[in-house]
Amino acid sequence: MLGRVTQRSIALNSLTNLQAAQARSSKLQEQLTSGKAYAKPSDNPVAAGNALRLHEQVAVNTEHARNIGDAQAWMTTQENALDGALSAVQKVRDLTVQAASTGSNDSRARAAIASQLQEIKGQLLSSANTTHMGRAVFAGTSTATEAYTEVRDGAGVVTGYTANDDLKAVTRAVAPGVEVQVNLSGAEVFGTGADSVFTEIDDLITAVNGTDGAAISGKLSVIDDRMGKVLNGLATIGARVNQLDALQEAGTTRADFLAAQLDEVEGVDLAKTFVEYNLQSTAYQAALQSTAKVIQPTLLDFLR
Repeated sequence: MLGRVTQRSIALNSLTNLQAAQARSSKLQEQLTSGKAYAKPSDNPVAAGNALRLHEQVAVNTEHARNIGDAQAWMTTQENALDGALSAVQKVRDLTVQAASTGSNDSRARAAIASQLQEIKGQLLSSANTTHMGRAVFAGTSTATEAYTEVRDGAGVVTGYTANDDLKAVTRAVAPGVEVQVNLSGAEVFGTGADSVFTEIDDLITAVNGTDGAAISGKLSVIDDRMGKVLNGLATIGARVNQLDALQEAGTTRADFLAAQLDEVEGVDLAKTFVEYNLQSTAYQAALQSTAKVIQPTLLDFLR
């Protein structure tokens, strides 16, 4: 037996259907304005879980990119400092060769050479104390603002140099499971104590002032060894810079891949969604009009 369909049930069913159609239009409109396939995780728990994991990977990749940028800045700072140090040591060598010819140098010439060596030592000290973001790049993890500090006696005369280098490596995490050392120890390049380049130049100045040609010539091997250490430092930095460049390129590729994956999980096809929204809106307006004509005058009339 068929039940009787009342005007009230028709009106209620029509209202329910209209509300459902309106909800679909509202959802499509929200997707268009937000660019997201869902508004809250409960709308699509699986996709939301995948998106959460992808966002975490994006954050890690972004942090690695920042670390690579910081590491490159450290490398550039040290490379510039070592370029200056190499030029200075080369100049020291040239002056050493010149000073070794004691027969052609009078006291005035020797004094001029000693003065130049003293000035170059100051340049080397400045290079050794190069800083990046307030940190001495050749002082390891030390919090000292200088990698090398002059030691003076009571009369203010420089008697030596203290290395503020704890010899610990400064590292940056630049990729999953990959850390790169971003610093060179001052001891590797400039030496420490009696074996520092500063003491070596002081000894050379003493030999020049003493007109000891043999002693001056003997310093050439010391200067050459120091030059070799500076060159080794530059080579080390060059290798690390190449590694960082490769990791940066890989990180950029990974960032593009993650962005594409994230868009696939939580993004929407705007063109397709716009078409669906227009169709849904048209269907909703048509439903309003047809419903208002079919049922008896009710509050639905006011929806026209």
